[in-house]
Amino acid sequence: MLLLALMITLSACTTSGGVSNSYEKRSEVVKNADNALIHAELARGYLQQKQYAIAIDELELALRIDPQHSESHYIMALLMLDLEQYEKAEKHFADAVRFDRNNSSAAHDFGMFLCQIDRERESVEYFEIAASNPLFERAELSNMRAGECLARLNDPKAEEYLQRALAVNPQLRPALYRLSTIKHQRRDHFSARAYIERYMAITKPQPAALFLAYQIESSLNASEVAEKYRRQILEEFPGSKQAKALRGSNRRQR
Repeated sequence: MLLLALMITLSACTTSGGVSNSYEKRSEVVKNADNALIHAELARGYLQQKQYAIAIDELELALRIDPQHSESHYIMALLMLDLEQYEKAEKHFADAVRFDRNNSSAAHDFGMFLCQIDRERESVEYFEIAASNPLFERAELSNMRAGECLARLNDPKAEEYLQRALAVNPQLRPALYRLSTIKHQRRDHFSARAYIERYMAITKPQPAALFLAYQIESSLNASEVAEKYRRQILEEFPGSKQAKALRGSNRRQR
């Protein structure tokens, strides 16, 4: 019985020590993350003021404290973009998402970066990561940007992403305009008309939207409506490239 009691006591001590060590390790991880975040937020402020040298110092300190701190990598990526050091920016964007897939702002901005350097298909993966986070308040924008990037490649899936964006926000103007353009290019002119009308109902149309509406109505042989858009472009935006194109078209027809 004495031996059994001794074994139970030793077991309890071992278990207690294991729990204590585990707790201490978790506490240390949390403490490091908190300290890294303090320096990352300081760096964000310096970045906004374009005090790049101080921002880099703060971020390097943050990453020494916690090399896997997602937010520090994200802010470093933004800083590298400002400095036009694109390879470093890409590395830090990738690390930001790798260390925390719920850093949706990092995932969204990484998608934007990849799209801008003509890596559209790669960008979609990161837009999807951003949009999949139910706590991300800009999910519709991630879907919209994915659609816009794929539209540059004439990829049929572009429409799917734009529709997802509109399902969240039916008044998302860039998505309405892009869908109208896609439908017009596919000769689905009635759908194109519906989208451009929705677009113009919620904003003052600029020359590009008016010209698209003019082209759609011309394709539908709705000459009176097309003429209305033509006059609006010429009268309200006489110096626009769309107005110049219309005047050039009139000269050629004569």
